[in-house]
Amino acid sequence: MADKVKKKRVGPFTFLRQVRAEGNKVTWTSRQETVQATIFVVVMSVLIALFLFAADFLINLFVKAITGL
Repeated sequence: MADKVKKKRVGPFTFLRQVRAEGNKVTWTSRQETVQATIFVVVMSVLIALFLFAADFLINLFVKAITGL
């Protein structure tokens, strides 16, 4: 088996410094890209909700017609 490598424990302040350094390396999206993605998600959510509402309504009508309620 492979030998386990012991990882050195770091203190909380060192850890937070490392987290900040890694966060600075990230390529963040622009504000415009974020707004566009948000609008897309909201529009698609509304469209899917409308589709599911229509499908549920039609299935409900179909079941009521079959059962004679």
